[in-house]
Amino acid sequence: MGKKERLRKAKVITFVFGMATFLVLDLCPGYRVKGSAASANLDSFIEQFIARNVTQVSKSKQLIFATNGDASSALVTIRAVEKDRGAWRLVFPPFVGSIGRRGFAAIDKKEEGDGKSPSGIFPLGMAFGYSPSVKTRMPYQQATENDFWVDDPNSEDYNKWVKGKPKAGSWEKMKREDDRYKYGVVIEYNMHPILKGKGSAIFLHTWKDGESTSGCVAIPEGMVLKILAWLDPAKKPLIIMGSESELRSEKFGSMIDIKEMSPRILVDLQYATENNVARKRLYDINRCFLRKSTAIKLDAVQRDLEGMGLGLKVWDCYRPLSVQRELWKIMPDERYVADPRKGSRHNRGSAVDVTLVDSSGNELQMPTTFDDFAARAHHDYMNLPEGAIRNRALLKGVMKKAGFIPLAEEWWHYDDENWAQFEMMDVPFQELLEHRN
Repeated sequence: MGKKERLRKAKVITFVFGMATFLVLDLCPGYRVKGSAASANLDSFIEQFIARNVTQVSKSKQLIFATNGDASSALVTIRAVEKDRGAWRLVFPPFVGSIGRRGFAAIDKKEEGDGKSPSGIFPLGMAFGYSPSVKTRMPYQQATENDFWVDDPNSEDYNKWVKGKPKAGSWEKMKREDDRYKYGVVIEYNMHPILKGKGSAIFLHTWKDGESTSGCVAIPEGMVLKILAWLDPAKKPLIIMGSESELRSEKFGSMIDIKEMSPRILVDLQYATENNVARKRLYDINRCFLRKSTAIKLDAVQRDLEGMGLGLKVWDCYRPLSVQRELWKIMPDERYVADPRKGSRHNRGSAVDVTLVDSSGNELQMPTTFDDFAARAHHDYMNLPEGAIRNRALLKGVMKKAGFIPLAEEWWHYDDENWAQFEMMDVPFQELLEHRN
């Protein structure tokens, strides 16, 4: 959220209209959490968004949409929906809220102190407020004079709630004099993992005097209380934020089979065999699923290599989080296997394990085989045959050119440079196939 909240007045005419809209909708009868015929009617944007992004919302039964038609506007429409007996239903009438004074940042473009709210799909976490307790099923933390949120990117406590005055260059009090944090819930943006400078302290909190925020979503106090009472951690609530045009864009993260994008890439998923560190089959199919934007980059690599009479073979792509947990039990070393509590780029569908092949599909000489965690698998290891060093460098060069980041300890592993914009998933391969068909 930047440094201390510096709020500006929204345009008076727009605000008066927005509040009038809220008051009219708030008085509308017939909107209940469940059972109302009117509440079952979703607008086409929400229906289409859920259909397009089913892999990211499939585990959730509660969604909050904070969207607008103009990314530069500080006003948004808030809609809460819940999945009941297989159907999504509107919980409350739509109402008006406020976001960053400079509107929404594009996906993965949020920066500390930019006055913008992030765009994307984010989990809702801990509820908080000034009272010792509040009506909610979410985990709850009372905010006192001794509670702070650190927004200094150079601090080890960046984007964290801390007790006691922080040892940091900047922070904000969680118990504010203006009561904007009287009630709220943490939007878990930039928290899994925390990236320095990508923004901090993003909350859904109380709206005061029609003012914009520095990045949070602000709504009337009465609606904060209604939402807190409605939220259920067992239903894995998410908030979807952004302009409707941004959220409709392809870069938002749809999953595709790499063969649809680049049919000549060879797919030989090692976790669909016993040729891996687990020494057992962890995948039930040999299909490489990736975010569409990641697949586009990998296709560019393939095209580049084909000009040299070479190609790619992929050894791993999207990996369900459940498989990550199994791998962590076998190799609990973060140099080689990501801690499932933080997740791997593979769990986001934005990382690949690859090698080079010739025009006949034969693998070229490389430093090691797949899942070899010895020092010779490191990029800086040089006591190798000349051909292995040359091929490793070639692969690294074409991957970096397309927008991939190498992993120092594994010559075969590459992350999409935009991996952070995607959420972790634990969707089985068969479910991905069903949603595609």
